[in-house]
Amino acid sequence: MKHLICLIVISLVPLHSSVSYSQSQKKNDRSAEWEYKQLYSPDDEIINKYAKEGWEIAYAVGWAGDSNSSYRVILKRHKSHVLFGTQISEDQKPEPPPQISKCKLTLAQAPVIRGLRLGMTSDELFTIFPPNEREEIDRTKQLKSAELAPNYGYTNFQFISSRSASKDRFTGIGGINIGLLDRKVVVISTEYSNTPQFESIGQFIEVISRQYGLPEYKDWKSYPNDIFGLIDCDGFTFQVLWNYQSISIELTDQNFKKILEDRRRADLAKKRAEFKL
Repeated sequence: MKHLICLIVISLVPLHSSVSYSQSQKKNDRSAEWEYKQLYSPDDEIINKYAKEGWEIAYAVGWAGDSNSSYRVILKRHKSHVLFGTQISEDQKPEPPPQISKCKLTLAQAPVIRGLRLGMTSDELFTIFPPNEREEIDRTKQLKSAELAPNYGYTNFQFISSRSASKDRFTGIGGINIGLLDRKVVVISTEYSNTPQFESIGQFIEVISRQYGLPEYKDWKSYPNDIFGLIDCDGFTFQVLWNYQSISIELTDQNFKKILEDRRRADLAKKRAEFKL
């Protein structure tokens, strides 16, 4: 939504002293040409939801703070629209269409990559990648700072397997990126080098499926360029990025992004409530 920060006035309209009219005002003054609604830092999903219900962007303005940026959007809807005068909540997101998952594996059943697993603690992770004295201090500081906004508990660490004391365990793996939320692993990303040549991403995914008991390739989501594949399970997502030179995989805890977004929204709501002129 960064592009909204750069928006200028799309149309100048006379605003009532309150941008969002109350329901009683709408009922008493049906001669009004437009009704207006004000949103703070809405995401794409909310903007699209309002667009489907006849709302247009009348004005948008953004500003930056010390830790994050925010923006305000003013919407308008013409009286000719059939939903003119009805009220909906900007916090209510549309229900996603039902999806039937081909993978019923839970988070606890997610693949373990050379001893790396979703849900393991930072202490367990650092046992695999033991730090030197300097790294131990840096890691402690990084975990502590992750507790504050705008991280809300999330941070990530990058490891180069060839420099690790556990390098023999990670033969064939170059870069490793680990994301942690509340000091528990929620993302495992690995990049492989010196792999056998695979003729297609499907051929590689069939190998993965056999090793980890995942659905076969036909049940994965793939894309026209045929270099990206994804499978959603009940507790995690497995992604593959493939080309003739290298292969990357990523395991992700499906819940952590929602947790981060909920925390961000709660923090923003708290700041609004505490704001004083």
